[in-house]
Amino acid sequence: MRSRWLVNLFLLVLAVGLAALIQLTEHGETQAGRLTPLEPDTIEQVRLERADADPIILRRSETGWQMTSPYPVTADPAQLHRLLPIAAAANQRSIPIAGVDLTELGLDPPLVRLWLDDVLLEIGGTEPIAALRYVRVGDLIHLIDDRFIGRLLAPPEDYIGKTLLPPDFSPGIGSLNGEPLSADELAVLADARAERVEPLGQALSGIMLEVQSADAADSLRFLVADDGRRWSRLDLRLSWLFRASPLPRLEPTPTTATDAATGIGGAGQP
Repeated sequence: MRSRWLVNLFLLVLAVGLAALIQLTEHGETQAGRLTPLEPDTIEQVRLERADADPIILRRSETGWQMTSPYPVTADPAQLHRLLPIAAAANQRSIPIAGVDLTELGLDPPLVRLWLDDVLLEIGGTEPIAALRYVRVGDLIHLIDDRFIGRLLAPPEDYIGKTLLPPDFSPGIGSLNGEPLSADELAVLADARAERVEPLGQALSGIMLEVQSADAADSLRFLVADDGRRWSRLDLRLSWLFRASPLPRLEPTPTTATDAATGIGGAGQP
């Protein structure tokens, strides 16, 4: 009986020890398995560098994210929310850089250099078996799921805010080719959100719209296309494109199929 009791006690102690060891190991892997120690919600600055392109620099401010390069404009927080989780991405494996051919891994030079605050991530190619992305952080190369590359290679215009007016800009008065805008129209502009933002086109035409802030401290000017769907800021060389005009008065009047077939309302109407 005594020997059996001692065996059972030994097995119990062994089981408890193994459980503790597993917990410590799992805890260690969780801590070591993150790409960086940064928390995405606390990152204050992002810098993206790609070959043959101006850097994209974004900074958190009291009113939200701002882009400072290549355009001084409000940034789109939704795009940052898709990018910043890379800081906490799980690395599937880690490799010391000693003895590794960085060129073969696409890390010399890297495809993208990404600074999250003062932490540098160098983004390389993908390994051929599981298509994991090589990311160098300091003296280690990590392999992570390749779900951030779209954001890392996106053009700077993708990071620009889609709202027509900056979040800290409260419209006071406005005019369209000198004709005053109503309070309702100004309220619509404050809520207007474009489908996309793109660089200014070569050939532009339209009418001039100006909006002054409520405190008269600032004003914005847009060249609005005749159909009201392209709003261009010449000072930024950017255009905000809408599916439908934010101002109903600029939306083209649709021609019905009956009108088109019979010519009713046309120049040849008797």
